[in-house]
Amino acid sequence: MQPLQLARAVAALLGLAVLAAALFQGVLAALAEFGVPSWVASPTAVGAVLPPMLALADAYTPLGSHGRTAALRERPAIGLAADALLAAAVGGVVGYAGSQLLLSATAGRLVELVVVAGASLAGYATFVARNLDAYRSREPDVEEEMQP
Repeated sequence: MQPLQLARAVAALLGLAVLAAALFQGVLAALAEFGVPSWVASPTAVGAVLPPMLALADAYTPLGSHGRTAALRERPAIGLAADALLAAAVGGVVGYAGSQLLLSATAGRLVELVVVAGASLAGYATFVARNLDAYRSREPDVEEEMQP
């Protein structure tokens, strides 16, 4: 990877991290306004924010540019946005349901990790399932093959 490409990739990932942090805080604030306890709100917010951020990273960051990235970039942006929103909804619902079923104000961190992981996985799996043909193509990008 060329230094300029690496710098662009790092900048894209930092931008996504800032966006994810802002969205996480926004979701937490919205849930707090509705009176959701913090032990439920945090896993719900992670489940709602992480899957669409992973989807954005797959489609728009220059790291790992290959057939999947190209296939995702060829799709209409509105369709990818809808799929990312669906992933956020699924992750948020699973995070909320998992929190209500498995957590309490005194629950251990391992149980919270299981809820967060399940919510994130469910949301991201939704995005992957909606774009399965792009994830099946694993051929390297033609530009990468030609670079020394």
